[in-house]
Amino acid sequence: MKLLYRFGDRPLPAAADVGGKGLALITLHQAGLPVPNGFVLAVSFFEPWFVLLKATPAWKNFPAADPAGLREACQRLKQISSGYELNPEQKKRLREALFAFEEKTLFAVRSSSPEEDLSGASFAGCYETVLGVPSDRLEAAIHTAFASCLDARIITYKRERGVDHLEPRIAVVVQEQVASEVSGVGFSAHPQTGEPDQAVFESNWGLGETVVAGRVTPDHFVVDKRTRTILERRVGRKERASVLLSSGGTHEREDPRHDQLSLQDGQLQTLTETLCAIERRYGCPIDMEWAFAGGRLHVLQARPITAPAKTSPAGSPAHGSRPGLWERIKALFT
Repeated sequence: MKLLYRFGDRPLPAAADVGGKGLALITLHQAGLPVPNGFVLAVSFFEPWFVLLKATPAWKNFPAADPAGLREACQRLKQISSGYELNPEQKKRLREALFAFEEKTLFAVRSSSPEEDLSGASFAGCYETVLGVPSDRLEAAIHTAFASCLDARIITYKRERGVDHLEPRIAVVVQEQVASEVSGVGFSAHPQTGEPDQAVFESNWGLGETVVAGRVTPDHFVVDKRTRTILERRVGRKERASVLLSSGGTHEREDPRHDQLSLQDGQLQTLTETLCAIERRYGCPIDMEWAFAGGRLHVLQARPITAPAKTSPAGSPAHGSRPGLWERIKALFT
């Protein structure tokens, strides 16, 4: 039973072991795409915590919780699990994985659920991400990511869709943090019209937090994938930007460049080429989280678009068949 998978480990793990997000990052990293290095704490890594949790009175009362009491029951389980320490084997595996990184490296810690990409049951957008984590705060961030699988929203979502909520599973991605100069998301098919030959990008200065939370209106770009022609450039209202602190964590501040486009034409070409390469690998439309740092593109996440556009008899996307762009952005980043 393997507790931890480095991005370079072979053979590839199963999504059931590392979650859809973890498997995608490992696969893209091994394909030579510019994915920041990292590792995944597997589902099996957290089994000791679930054993402890299921032995508590709070867990025994949990299945009977009615909708009104579910939030309190879940909060109690999260509170209990926050006190669990890593056992010697967990500490050993984590310490070994950290040897590959410099001491002052900051990390992005993300939940990766084996269930989030199940057909007909997408939990994307509900799990936790902690950015700018120094190694001495890594255990706390892992706890935060782990506890998200006990969130009342997740449990309710599972109950409503017939997914077993009494056997929660979670993996956690620990990835080198990119000090983004500009970041955002990309879609290899237009997320509102379903047009397969148009790539759409949304961006802001700094980290992507402000885009996800809707605290800014990001810049908007549309590129023709066949000709690489930039079809649309729209400046957003980007009064604020989230930046990485050298001591760890993030800080949101006013940005004087709010009226300037955050992406240059050359960066859009690089983004489009990378997006198309990933789409070819998957064989279907994909969405991608990305960042530029030091003039270099980094792919932070990528996955198939889980709700493809329906088509009308004439072959055009049916009106209202796709989720809104903001919903897709939030789902991708979280």
